[in-house]
Parts: sequence; C-alpha cells; structure tokens
Amino acid sequence: MRRLLLFVLLATLVISCNEKSVRINDSAGKLNDILVVVDSDNWDGQIGDSIRAVLARSVDGIVREEPMYSLNQVKPESFSGMLKKSRNYLFIQKSDSTGVAIRKDKYAKPQLGVIVRGPNTQAIAQVISDNADDIVTIFNDSEIAEKQRLISRVKLNTDDVATRFGIDINVPTAYRYAAVEDPDFTWLRRDIVEGTMDIMIYEVPLSDITRDSSVVQDIVRVRDSIGSRKIPVDNGTFLTEPAFSPFVNETQIDGKFAFETKGTWYVKNKFMAGPFVNYAIYNEARNNWLIVEGYVSAPNAEQRNYLFELEAILKSIDFIEQ
Repeated sequence: MRRLLLFVLLATLVISCNEKSVRINDSAGKLNDILVVVDSDNWDGQIGDSIRAVLARSVDGIVREEPMYSLNQVKPESFSGMLKKSRNYLFIQKSDSTGVAIRKDKYAKPQLGVIVRGPNTQAIAQVISDNADDIVTIFNDSEIAEKQRLISRVKLNTDDVATRFGIDINVPTAYRYAAVEDPDFTWLRRDIVEGTMDIMIYEVPLSDITRDSSVVQDIVRVRDSIGSRKIPVDNGTFLTEPAFSPFVNETQIDGKFAFETKGTWYVKNKFMAGPFVNYAIYNEARNNWLIVEGYVSAPNAEQRNYLFELEAILKSIDFIEQ
C-alpha cells in the first residue's frame, strides 16, 4: 500500500468523483486546517476514528495536547461552491478499487486533495491506517511550502547569518536580533501577545553528536550546554525537560542529513516551559553540525501554529556554496 502511495506522488492522477473541474484562482483556508469530505455516518464511525487518529493526533513536544490539524467535516453532496476553494481536503470515496491518490490544484490554487478509496468501511479505514505517516507527510510538506511562500513576502535581512554560518534562511520581519555581539551564536526573537518565539543558530564539532543509539542523549547534552550559557534567564537555567523524552527522527535539510528533534524545554527553578523543534544538520563543507532550533514561550496560548511557523523557517535553510 505504501508503494502505491509513493507511486501516485510521482504522477498526476485524475480521480473521477462525478464532478467537473472548476478552477478558482485563489484557495482559502487557515494553515493546518483540513476539510474532510465524507458522509456523516462514516465520520461518526470507523472511518472518522481512523482519520482523527492520523490527522488529529497530538503534536510532538507540546505538553498540553493540541491536534496536528484542525478537521472540518462536510458531506460529499455539500462539497461545492466556496467549499471547493479549500486549500486542503481529504475526500473519502467508495470504489471497487483500493488506494490513495493526490489531486493538485483541481478547483483552486494552491490546493492539495488526498483521495482515499475502498469498497467498504473496513477497507477505507485500513487504507488510512496503513498510509498514516505518508498522508501526514503530504499535508505537512504542502503546508510548510505555503507558509514559506507567505514568509518570503516579508523577509528579514539575514546577511549576518549568511556570513557567519554559510546559510540562507527565510525569517519574517517580525523577528529581531537578540544577540549580536556573539560571533558563534545567533539568537532571533519575535514578540507575541502571549510571550515570545525564538530561534537559535550555532555550530558544534562533529564528535559532539554521534549517529548511534546515544544520539538523543548527545542532542540533549549539546542543547543544554548551549542554552544554559547563551539564553539569559533571571534566577534560572534554560534546559531540556527531563520528564519528557524528546522525539528524534532522521530527515534532510537542503539535501543534507539532519536529526529532527521535538521536545519540551523548561527553566530550572522557575515555572517556565514550552515546545521546541531542533535540527542538527551535517555540514560536510565545515565538517561539523549546524544546529538550528526554534522554541515557543507562550504558556497560556495554543502553541501548534507557533511551533509550525518555526519549523517552516528552519526548513527554509539553503547552504551557500563555498
């Protein structure tokens, strides 16, 4: 089943839903919102449970549970007019065949549709479960690209970052430089109503993080060493929350190997905590690890979209050829 999904990602498939394509120039919808097109009985049953288990599961690193996506359900016969402008939609289709297909920009632009087909309730629910990670990746990559497109309209001048670390990074003008005197550490901050959003950029020797079973401990040790020294906190120390083990995955940033770490930070001796996303990127040209991290301090607010913005910024990194 996973092979089928990967195949359809490489081709543009047209799936008949007994409707004609009507191109509307601009799509609509908030970031991380998905319109689920399925009848109400299935939404309240096994299919809906499978969808929620995949797309409404908790965001890694946020202690207070928040869903990965906000889901809104509509019946297939109501999927018309303005609803067809939805930037993201998941369409459940009864069919003799079983599978998953991707539909790009059919009714609006930009727009992503994921169509899940199967002959019965059990088969459709199984398709959703079997392809859970790929479906999440498809929506996440699309949302990251859209956020990066919006950020590119109002970019902060990051020439100093390029000079120091050899990278281009797209940061909104809402951020400011908080540490300008340290030649080995860049700290960017954005003030929000509920607190702040922060970005750290620095480098560490290749030997500081090993690609083996100790990688989680290595990454925590590195971020605690830097955070405790570089992030000033009155009567406290900026550290990784030991009560929640971080989630570490292998990924790529600008085609380079990287460890993605999502977890929770806290300030020792103070009631302060929040989520972070950290990328340790192997920089072969400098023979070291480039560390880029974003973290949110907004204890009384929903934090999903803040963390998502930081992820989009960090994933925009392009290495400058030396």
